[in-house]
Amino acid sequence: MSRLQAVDAFRVLAILAVIALHTARHEGPGAVGTAFDTATLLNQAERFAVPLFFILSGYFWSAKCHGRADYLRCSLALARRVLLLFLVWCAVYFAIAEIESVRRLGPAGAAAQWLARLAAMRGGFATLLLQGAKVHLWFLPALAIAALLSGALLSRRFVRTLLVLAVALYLVGLAGKAYAGTPFGFHTAFNLRNGPFFSLPMFVTGHLLRQRGPRPSWAATGALLAIGGLLLQMLELAWLHQRYGVSMAQDFVLGTWPFGLGVSMIALSDLRWARIPALAALGPLVLGIYASHYLFVDVLYPLQGIDAGPAGGLRLVLLVFLLSLGLTWTLSRMPVARHAVA
Repeated sequence: MSRLQAVDAFRVLAILAVIALHTARHEGPGAVGTAFDTATLLNQAERFAVPLFFILSGYFWSAKCHGRADYLRCSLALARRVLLLFLVWCAVYFAIAEIESVRRLGPAGAAAQWLARLAAMRGGFATLLLQGAKVHLWFLPALAIAALLSGALLSRRFVRTLLVLAVALYLVGLAGKAYAGTPFGFHTAFNLRNGPFFSLPMFVTGHLLRQRGPRPSWAATGALLAIGGLLLQMLELAWLHQRYGVSMAQDFVLGTWPFGLGVSMIALSDLRWARIPALAALGPLVLGIYASHYLFVDVLYPLQGIDAGPAGGLRLVLLVFLLSLGLTWTLSRMPVARHAVA
């Protein structure tokens, strides 16, 4: 299936939103999630990004599957690709984090320190397995799990089972995260953003979209879904914050699903105004930018306190994006490193 310029342009907008989420101030006065202010509103408006990545992954995965026998084969191919990226970037982030520890404590001391951190880690070994050496890498194993579950069930024609499982996992994820402090929720040491609780519903949504389209009406329907989903998301967060004291910086709530679905439908409509060649040309590099951008988030972290305000935040996002883009483009030109960014 040929690339759609509008989809690639939306992928670039989504990675900018992800970088903005990771460079936002989450501690101290004016931190995201503590009040219904501009920073929090922007933070939640940026939450279309990860659902869009999962939905588009499911859509184009489905487009490559030509019948029942293909589902498992395509799933294994996608899982191998993203898990290779996961392992490579886990090794990169782990090595960078431990170089100073090894220099200061020696190999044995650094190993002991790392094991102590693992023991104290929220969720322990499961978190290490499904999140890896850096917090944002959770996306890669979550995508692999969603693809493998979808392929396994669809190859056996368990379509209804897959749909029920996707909805059930999303509800469990809501109950254990945003709604954990309510009478409908529960508390767990494991972050239910990781694994299939968020990824499978979005991935399956992409598959269902592919089975039904694309259609010319998707742009208008998508716009209504996106607006409605965003409004529902904001209302949920305001209610949760006011009634139960829940932070307004949440990975996903009920409204996140229609919000992400609506933006994805607009992207897949491939509207002329969204076919921005300069952005679309960067679309194939987005996965590498996603994997690598935290290198620069960490390096530039002190600027969060120095370069404050909306304009400063935008400059920081663009700086991280450009540095990640430069690294990804460079690696993509090197045969030995190409598979680490694509």
